[in-house]
Amino acid sequence: MILRRMKSTAVVALAFGVAMLASQEARAQMIKLGEVLVLTPSDGTPAPGGNDNLVQADRGSRKGQFYRVWTGGVKTNAPARDRSTEYHLLSPEKAGTLPDVDVLGIHFIKVLPDRRDAFERFVRDTLHPVVANLRPDLRLLYYKAVRGAEAPSYILLFALTKQSRDKYWPGGSDSDALRVAFAPARVHTKELSTYLVPDSALTDEKFAAAIYESREWTDLVLVPSGSR
Repeated sequence: MILRRMKSTAVVALAFGVAMLASQEARAQMIKLGEVLVLTPSDGTPAPGGNDNLVQADRGSRKGQFYRVWTGGVKTNAPARDRSTEYHLLSPEKAGTLPDVDVLGIHFIKVLPDRRDAFERFVRDTLHPVVANLRPDLRLLYYKAVRGAEAPSYILLFALTKQSRDKYWPGGSDSDALRVAFAPARVHTKELSTYLVPDSALTDEKFAAAIYESREWTDLVLVPSGSR
């Protein structure tokens, strides 16, 4: 009887250990966002040094394309590569602690050239205090391309996990949960539109995130290391 109990305890402990390892591996296979974000087009092979994360676009205008993603702080030397774009987070002091993600919903924001400075102030004073912490599992972060292939330009990063993307966009469509989440941010859409190139953003109010969403966008999903 005692032997059976010992075996049963051992099986439970082994199962618990396997579950813990699986949980730790899942957490390890996430991208820790930083104030600096470097995107580099890729052929789908991992980076030689292993410091980048391989992602693939599974939705949007760049579906099927691979990228390498490097993140870090402003005091960390970002890698310089051909075809890379280095983005810096606008007003990081208003964004809070940056999350771990495995989905980067990137919207290529087109700001009127003569309104860039005013736009960045608007992000600092109005947008980031609201949308950078819209929900714990749904955060909108504005980055500016400071050098590289797509500079000067801006992106709005929807910081997501696969789980939160399925929650807010099940099957790629807006959910009621998304509409509720965006309710506090809709008050700013009218002013936001004044900074953007006409017709570059979604304007149909049937979209919960109208104006925040660009017509040019893509979802970059982390490619698990075991499948590379």
